[in-house]
Amino acid sequence: MKKLILSATLAATALTGAAFAAQTASAGTPQAQKQRPAPPATRAEVIARADARFARIDADGNGQITTAERSAMREKRAERREARGKAMRRGGERMMQRMMARIDTNGDGQISREEHRQAALTRFARIDTDGDGTVSAAERETIKVKRAERRERWAERRAARQAQQQPAQSN
Repeated sequence: MKKLILSATLAATALTGAAFAAQTASAGTPQAQKQRPAPPATRAEVIARADARFARIDADGNGQITTAERSAMREKRAERREARGKAMRRGGERMMQRMMARIDTNGDGQISREEHRQAALTRFARIDTDGDGTVSAAERETIKVKRAERRERWAERRAARQAQQQPAQSN
C-alpha cells in the first residue's frame, strides 16, 4: 500500500513539473512575446498603466520626463525592433516633439506624472463615449473601425507624397 501511495505521489509530482516546464518554455517563444496585453477597460487600469509607463520612461526618477529621456526610450525601442527585424518609422522625432508639446500643459518642457496621467485619461475619454468609466465591446469595435479609416487615409497621403516626389526625382 505504501508503495502505491509513494508511486502515485511521485507520478503526480513529475506531471506537475512537466506541465510547469512546458508553460515556462512557451512563455519564452516569439509567439508568446508577440502578444500584447488587452487594452485597459477601466479608468483605474488606464491610470495604473500610465503610472507604470511613466516610471519606465523617467530614467532618473525625478518625477519629470524630459525630451532626452523620451529620446532614450525611443532609441531602446528602435533597438528592440531592429533585433526582431523590424525598422522604426521615419519622422518619429517630429511626432515625439509634437506629442511632448501637447502633453506638456504647463509649458515647462517636461512632462510630470500628472500631465502624463491626464493625457492617458483624455485618450480614454475619447474611447469611453458613454462616459461610464469602462470601455464596452461596442466602443472597442468603434475604435477599431476609426483606426482602420485613419490608417487608410495615412496610406493614401503617403502614396500621394511618393507620387509627387517620383516625378521630381526623375528630372
